[in-house]
Amino acid sequence: MRTYSKRIGFVVSSQTLIPHGGIGQFAKSFCELMDTHNVKVDIICDKEPKDSEFVKSLNAKIIYPATPYLYTSHSNIFMYGDTYCYERMANFRNAIIKALETNLYDSFICNTYESIQVASTMGLEDCIQIIGYTHLESQIFKDTKNPFLVSTNDMMRKQLESYGLWVGTQSKFNQLSMSNGAWHLPIPITERGLLEEHHKPREGVLFIGRWEEGKNPELFIDLIEQTKLPAKVMTSPNGVKKFEDRLKKIDVQYDIRASIIGQEKVDFITSSRVAFNPSTVESYGMAFYEQHIQLPTVVLENQRWTQNFDSNHFYTVNKKNMAEVVKELYDSMPNSSDYYKLGNLEKHVAIENNLFHKWNSCFNEFTSKQSNNNTAKICNFNTVQLSDYITALNRNLICIDDIRSVLTNKHKFRVIYTDNDTWLTKDPNFEPNTTEENLFEGL
Repeated sequence: MRTYSKRIGFVVSSQTLIPHGGIGQFAKSFCELMDTHNVKVDIICDKEPKDSEFVKSLNAKIIYPATPYLYTSHSNIFMYGDTYCYERMANFRNAIIKALETNLYDSFICNTYESIQVASTMGLEDCIQIIGYTHLESQIFKDTKNPFLVSTNDMMRKQLESYGLWVGTQSKFNQLSMSNGAWHLPIPITERGLLEEHHKPREGVLFIGRWEEGKNPELFIDLIEQTKLPAKVMTSPNGVKKFEDRLKKIDVQYDIRASIIGQEKVDFITSSRVAFNPSTVESYGMAFYEQHIQLPTVVLENQRWTQNFDSNHFYTVNKKNMAEVVKELYDSMPNSSDYYKLGNLEKHVAIENNLFHKWNSCFNEFTSKQSNNNTAKICNFNTVQLSDYITALNRNLICIDDIRSVLTNKHKFRVIYTDNDTWLTKDPNFEPNTTEENLFEGL
């Protein structure tokens, strides 16, 4: 049976566990990175995510409340300006409690803005490291455009100043833009194959993103219409028809893929010759990161989010000269070797190889509160599986102090994490040997 050195709760909205979204891609790459360093990740959701190949590929235990609250009332009340969904927040609370009935956690990484307030105010911040991760530009900057109310955007920023909360962000630029001691915790690359050289024919201008205003797809269509170069698009299922309709009208060659991951994604990106990323709203720009490692990538000038990256490794344009610049790059770099010789791939291989160290340094800075007495019930055990201990309490619903008493006394045990469970033992020779169930069974 495999055992792990740490256990992380990755707290995220179920609707973001999709391959064509940045948070879903983060979930995938984070699980993979932690697994290679013997850290177990459980994904804690507000609702059951849709069954999909992508969710299965995460190879993680997915935890969610048995009877989640619906969001219908929230959607009806806030039709035109969104805010905190308190039903979702209650679902996150219940999912965290459910997770704690079976396992202890060293850290919670809160990826959905509503989960940050929930996790950080459960009275566990001195026992479990609570990391609020900045996936929204409005969590960092005031002058941004999004569907949230002004008061909600303000609260997003203020909650990151909460007592006991650790803040993680994607880049040094974001880190320096914040005044609350944020940690630079980079998103791991989503496909390790993008860190390898791919020598094969390349053609087409690549666009990655949904059909939404912030991603600026209309400008991509305008570019293709001006250059008549082949279009290659990675988008969401809902975006396929919109891109098809527009590209058919301008009579160009195109290839559109929806929600691709793994080798298909690597092959699609590395078979493109130039990438165009005209996005105007990003908290970081993971699609850009993937593109610019492998091929010349063009962005609009004067975009704040591009300051997350080294300006020596991408090309800036405006609406007037974009077609000319893209066409020049397309003609001057027909082969992958033409781009690889610039050194960007080599540089990012080194960055990725150091990435776990950044996360682990943050994890190791946290010290859980420790109890000095032995009055807690957990101290009476020599070896116990946490789920058995919780069951023995004979409660319909556990109290948060039931968990606190275990967490503040765990330093008196050797904590053993397995795929599904947590064991506490004072026996230096004990190793769990039970046969564990399938990860997704009974959830």
